[in-house]
Amino acid sequence: MDAKAVRRNLDNLDVVDPRLVALTDPTGAAAEQFRMLHLRLDRLREQRPIPVIALTSAVAGEGKSLTVANLAACAARRGRKVALVDCDFRRPAVGRLFGVGPGPGLAQALAGNQAIAKAIRSGPFGLTLVPAGEAPDDPAGLFAGKGFGAVVDELRAGHDEIYLDLPPILPFADALVAAAVADGVVVVVRNGQTPAEQVEEAVASLSGAPLLGCVLTGCGDGATAYRKYYARR
Repeated sequence: MDAKAVRRNLDNLDVVDPRLVALTDPTGAAAEQFRMLHLRLDRLREQRPIPVIALTSAVAGEGKSLTVANLAACAARRGRKVALVDCDFRRPAVGRLFGVGPGPGLAQALAGNQAIAKAIRSGPFGLTLVPAGEAPDDPAGLFAGKGFGAVVDELRAGHDEIYLDLPPILPFADALVAAAVADGVVVVVRNGQTPAEQVEEAVASLSGAPLLGCVLTGCGDGATAYRKYYARR
């Protein structure tokens, strides 16, 4: 990497959310847990191709956006060509986490108002960011057409790994529709907060989807910060 590229990456880090520990504290314990999660995904990739991975949760507030953003950042730091796509139109987080300003996003591309290339922003370490853009009136309707699959296919052509930040499963239909384009789905669960019944309902609703497992967030220091578990199904 040349000096200008290094400088550009450092400049981008000035505006990112400090909770993106894969970028802001890469030697810390929390960042190490995200690296372990990425390595576990790599082990699954040895068995079959899984370029597009979607992360969702049963309900809001379980840490899915931070998890997927840190995971994508880990992959980018390892030299992969990575795209992170914000599919949560109701509570978009990717743009805010990476300090991306207002502009067209995925919603405008799916509505046919902008080419997906116009929605792409550059993040640290060559990370491709696609923010949600202006929220539509019918988010699930945008995902229901062929446009979303076409957008993801276009991103597949230029990236090794694509991560989708989906909305929660139980309150909205968006996640179930959008998950259909993914090669693998991960459910994020907050430790000590999400009732087991809700997790079971969320997993059951993904029947037929390529479910990879669950990620546990919000663990205490005694359990190691951001401790993860990965369960094959």
